[in-house]
Amino acid sequence: MTTTSAPNQATPSPVRRAIGITLAVIAVVVVGFFVFASLFADWLWFDQLGFSGVLVTQWTGRVVMFLVGFLAMALPVFAAIQLAYRLRPVYARLSSQLDHYQEVVEPLRRLAMWGIPVFFGFFAGFAASAQWETVWLWANGVDTGTTDPEFQMDIGFYLFSVPFFSAALGFVSAVLLVCLGVTALVSYLYGSVRVGQRELRISKAARIQLAIIAGLYLLVQGASLWLDRFKTLTSSSDRITGASYVDVHAVIP
Repeated sequence: MTTTSAPNQATPSPVRRAIGITLAVIAVVVVGFFVFASLFADWLWFDQLGFSGVLVTQWTGRVVMFLVGFLAMALPVFAAIQLAYRLRPVYARLSSQLDHYQEVVEPLRRLAMWGIPVFFGFFAGFAASAQWETVWLWANGVDTGTTDPEFQMDIGFYLFSVPFFSAALGFVSAVLLVCLGVTALVSYLYGSVRVGQRELRISKAARIQLAIIAGLYLLVQGASLWLDRFKTLTSSSDRITGASYVDVHAVIP
């Protein structure tokens, strides 16, 4: 009589673990070295020219805008996920496919609720840090004393305010779209949104949350269209720069 023993589960070898940690440390050190070398070279260059304060201002602006962009994206996304999860129907009948999805997602739910906002927050932070100069110009903008003939606005408004408002509206639009997407995803996974063969059922709480986010997105798009009226005065075409006859009499009104 022969007996068969269950195969031993593969366990990570200490050697492989040590190699993995070593490679990760080496990668971090190499990346850190190149980043430090670039920053230090910039510092030496600006310091030699006597403009080290300019570089400090640039670094400060990038760091501040990264933090602002990170929080402005991560906090609303986190709130949208938490709200959609808390407002889920507790006794909803789910399909076998959704049950399978929940079995896969549920062990990672807590990690996903924190990881998804952080993931989008990093991308938003880097995008916002690239706009630090636009924000600084708006914060330190001045009037030029000259107004445009169409809206009677000071030229400084087009130099400093319009680029800032355009970037801000684009950022807010991205935040609302991400919030709308994660809300729809969480609502679907936990039964607030149920798609049948011939019907679509959405719980009252999910409808309210999705409607509020979608309404805010439409308001932002309306503000963006309103701002486009001013941007026509600085737009450029093949022949002229500024508002054309069609822009003044058809687009702007």
